[in-house]
Amino acid sequence: MSVRARLPRPLAFALQTAVLVALLGGTAAYALTEKTVTVSVDGASRLVTTHGGTVRDALSAAGLSAGAHDLLAPAADSAIGDGDRIALRRGRELSLVVDGHRRDVWVTAVSVDEALSQIGLRADGAVLSASRSRRIPLAGLSLEVLTPKAIAILADGHVATLTTTGPTVRDALMQAGISLAATDRLSAPRAALLTDHMTIRVTRVLGRRVIESYPIPFRTERRPDATLFKGDTKVLVAGRPGVLLRTYTLSFVNGRLTAKHLGSERRTAEPVTQVLAVGTKPRPAVQRSTGSADGLNWAALARCESGGNPRAVSRNGTYRGLYQFSFGTWRGVGGSGDPIDASPDEQTYRAKVLYSRSGRSPWPVCGKYL
Repeated sequence: MSVRARLPRPLAFALQTAVLVALLGGTAAYALTEKTVTVSVDGASRLVTTHGGTVRDALSAAGLSAGAHDLLAPAADSAIGDGDRIALRRGRELSLVVDGHRRDVWVTAVSVDEALSQIGLRADGAVLSASRSRRIPLAGLSLEVLTPKAIAILADGHVATLTTTGPTVRDALMQAGISLAATDRLSAPRAALLTDHMTIRVTRVLGRRVIESYPIPFRTERRPDATLFKGDTKVLVAGRPGVLLRTYTLSFVNGRLTAKHLGSERRTAEPVTQVLAVGTKPRPAVQRSTGSADGLNWAALARCESGGNPRAVSRNGTYRGLYQFSFGTWRGVGGSGDPIDASPDEQTYRAKVLYSRSGRSPWPVCGKYL
């Protein structure tokens, strides 16, 4: 015999009604939790519907998640409401080779040009292995950068100066049109990587004579200039080394060198004095307003990056000051000289400028303390 058969008809009807009301009430409550948010992934937006209450729930509903190298705003545990916006910039590994030196960096940029700006690498006049407009895939990208370098080559009693983006001594010699005999010697190996302001000396070995070129250092004259700010300099006349040509006579016995005698020496080029204009004008007060960056916890970031020491320098000397600027990044945000020589206020202002451009990405480890 069923339960319904044993219950009086009015009581059975009342129970059925109560169950129906409970079911309809639960459905309505569930519907009220539904919200639609806009999720932007690397600049591309779409609408996502979720019943969850946090950014993480919305990402899950969209089939997404934020990795260790991604940039997410708001944070994953932040509460969301209907109509909110969520931005996710996914991390990409850049295998960067600059003038033969390799380092791997993580960026949230989507193009090569944006990535160079994000890591503070000034690449004006540089040769890149990929177009600046090329998109960086999520799997990452290998990028070679050859920056312009000023080189001086002393050969045959003359000094040749050139600017080259070639990576090695061999490339500089080829660009200067200087050929070498099998017996000639160089002050650096042909495969050595070039550095800015490098001097390469060519020694010609001619039979039993050796002709060597030696640089004569140039002087630097510094002239006060009231039109430049203190700490700034301007090259009025570029310095150039002179050349001293020496001829040696070699003595060989049984194929072995036994003596080297100086036969003659003469100057074939006089050094040119470098003239620098040195600024004497006081710098104006730095404008300290940088928008939303002013309200962040810069003291916490400094403690993490440098222990709060404005003159801190990393072990390899690359990163310097309160916020561990590289020289390239420091110059990219308007700084001059060495970051550790700037006041703490100046360093903080430059860090705020960098944050306004690139967010927390320049500080991948300590940026979370801002």
